[in-house]
Amino acid sequence: MILNNLEGIAYKDVKNKEGIEYASFRNTLKPHYSNVILDILKGYIFLFLVCASTIILYNQYRTFWWVILPVSSILLGYIVAYLALFIHEAGHYNLSRDKKKNEILANLFLCILFGLSLKCYRKIHWQHHLHLGTPKDTEVSYFNHLTGLFLLETLTGIHLLRLMMIENKKDFLTKEQLNNSRLMLMAGIMIHSTIILVAILSGNFLLALTWFLGFGIFFPFFATIRQVLEHRDELANHATDFNKQFHGKISRLFVHTILSSSFGSAGFTRHMIHHWDPQISYTRLKDVEEFLLKCDITAPVIKGSKTKYFTVFRKLISAP
Repeated sequence: MILNNLEGIAYKDVKNKEGIEYASFRNTLKPHYSNVILDILKGYIFLFLVCASTIILYNQYRTFWWVILPVSSILLGYIVAYLALFIHEAGHYNLSRDKKKNEILANLFLCILFGLSLKCYRKIHWQHHLHLGTPKDTEVSYFNHLTGLFLLETLTGIHLLRLMMIENKKDFLTKEQLNNSRLMLMAGIMIHSTIILVAILSGNFLLALTWFLGFGIFFPFFATIRQVLEHRDELANHATDFNKQFHGKISRLFVHTILSSSFGSAGFTRHMIHHWDPQISYTRLKDVEEFLLKCDITAPVIKGSKTKYFTVFRKLISAP
């Protein structure tokens, strides 16, 4: 039995005990678009609550700024990481049944906040699906061995800068896409600069610093660690340079709880299933998992692959 990987199993070979093929079953899985919008709205509500709480607590307990700042920054970064994963859903056209509306919603409420071009992201992300576990992958944080030094690099922006300098992500983008990417990046910088400036001018200095640290430090930290936990092989040799050698396809399936579903929002707790069938909305991945548990060829993989984020983190951090 091969764990942490469903890829290679053809849809037509997957049948449940009633003889229904997955190839037919998947055609019935229409996205629950209202759930997607509601989940995004939840993220913005919590983002507002963190910002409002930071202002109120700082005004009431100014001498405890040194406690309020790290707690608020970490929470803000966590919520932002939650919201960012819905760009992934938009990249697979699952925000709206209308593709044009999907692009508009994503750009207005998600992409601009992160300075991302959805079209560029979609093209880059698809290379991740095509080349998972190979040097050609375009989402490569999991190539890194999970060590104290690596955690420090993610918290200081070193790892983020290293990723931004990787040129192979741009080789397949057109000139128009690159220009669009730069425009979105500038728009994102302007939005964040405006928010920070308004916070400073209104006397909310701690909120300005919280916003900067949340977006600039803790969001990349949470996003990076999540990807490592999803794809890093527990047995991978720390000395191997996976930019040159094959890592192998690993995609995990995590226990779905309130906490894990916020850390791995937009269906990322069922990331292994997503890599097997990328076009299924995260709102239907639970249905897919239940179907696969009733199929002889996939049930052992699903049962054997189920794990927890902390369990994987503990194994990776202690790996030689």
